[in-house]
Amino acid sequence: MTTLKNQNTAALAADPPKDDVCIRCPRLGHQINFSYCRHENNGAPCFKTLDCWYTTFEVHAYLKDKLTQEDFQKTFLEKGKPKMSSLFDLIEEAKKRKGKQN
Repeated sequence: MTTLKNQNTAALAADPPKDDVCIRCPRLGHQINFSYCRHENNGAPCFKTLDCWYTTFEVHAYLKDKLTQEDFQKTFLEKGKPKMSSLFDLIEEAKKRKGKQN
């Protein structure tokens, strides 16, 4: 397994690296390859893929080519809910479920 560190970005490859090339995932905390990042989110790329792989290959151009415009925008350009808002929504859902059980 090859682990990459920041490289000179002047001559990046156009194609993704092979599966034996890994980087450290900031979300998971261990080494992963690009194919994991590419399908991590229920078949869609992880929202951090552009941030994590930009020094390794032309990840932006590659994903723009492989994804529909809608999927690219949904994954990388739309902001998700803030964490606190998501937590409040989950709490409300749990309260509703608990109320139905009683």
